[in-house]
Amino acid sequence: MVRVRRYLRYPFSAQARKEASTLARDVRALIELLSRRENEYIVEAAELRVIAALDQEPIQVTDTRDPRDFLVYNTARLIVEKIGNTRLKEYQAEAESKAVNRYLSEEETPFVVNLASESFGWNIRMVTSASERNRLPVPLRLYELRMRFEDFLEVSPRFHQSSWKLINRPLDRGWVPVRRSELDRLISGKFKQLILQSAIEVPGLLPARLTEAVQRIESELGAKIRRAAPIEITETTTSAFPPCIAQMHADAKAGKNLPHEARFALAAFLLNIGMDTNEVMRVFSASPDFVHDLARYQVEHIAGQRRGASTREGYTAPGCRKLQGNGLCPVYLGMAYDPLCEYVLHPLQFYETRAWEISKGITNRSWYARKRQKKQSF
Repeated sequence: MVRVRRYLRYPFSAQARKEASTLARDVRALIELLSRRENEYIVEAAELRVIAALDQEPIQVTDTRDPRDFLVYNTARLIVEKIGNTRLKEYQAEAESKAVNRYLSEEETPFVVNLASESFGWNIRMVTSASERNRLPVPLRLYELRMRFEDFLEVSPRFHQSSWKLINRPLDRGWVPVRRSELDRLISGKFKQLILQSAIEVPGLLPARLTEAVQRIESELGAKIRRAAPIEITETTTSAFPPCIAQMHADAKAGKNLPHEARFALAAFLLNIGMDTNEVMRVFSASPDFVHDLARYQVEHIAGQRRGASTREGYTAPGCRKLQGNGLCPVYLGMAYDPLCEYVLHPLQFYETRAWEISKGITNRSWYARKRQKKQSF
């Protein structure tokens, strides 16, 4: 059992999923289990796990020597899916992937290779002996591992640095060389990808303790978003826009017709940072197909003014991954560059950081790298 509990650190692993499914085979079975008083500690631990992610603090693994500990991660995912806020899901994916990356750095290489193979079906080979290294092409002798390029490409395109581009890697008959630290990042990146791409259908009625956890985290999330939003929008603060929003904003002001995804992203972003609906409508008013009443309806819908009280916070702007997938990130497309994009996962995070820099008169951005040494971002 001690060996199995090691996998509490890796909820994506085949072993952790097996342990969890033994206790609760699906969402309804999990909710039924959580409704019992003796299992409330699972909800408490899951709530703390989500709050840690929201506060961008390290996630701690719950290990009480009870098999039910394997359900804490699943319950945390259940809470986030019930809330249904994209930004909260991104916070969770980021925090969970960082925790995995931290734990992987403490593991032996054979364990990590086996973990990746069993969890994701990746084909990875260790290069161990000196004679084997010497038989490899010279550029490949500096790497401890090799993996199939198909597996490498499952995650690497989401990393901005040029070293992750396949064209910048030596390729040997379909095998890509990777360092051990790079494999750790690929695994944690894959885990993050799985969280962001997953969808859990949560029933409407939940047990009382689980409902309390959902309500508390919703309140924390709402307060966090309100605290981050500047009240006054000026010409100075527009210079804090990330490259994606800056391009959309410029195109809208120039009278270009933006695709639907770009209009939603721009409108949601502007509302999130404090613009009112009239200001946002003026941004789109130069568009050739602008219809005042329709535009007002759409902007108010995004702002949450035309929906129930439970969703009055409105929509949150899509994150970097979503924008990349929709072809709306000029940095990802190689058309623009800003070093801050290497360290954030959401346009609002970029805006908050750049606005703070502007307010402090900071122009030397070498502090990004120093910050990254302390708190790695993927």
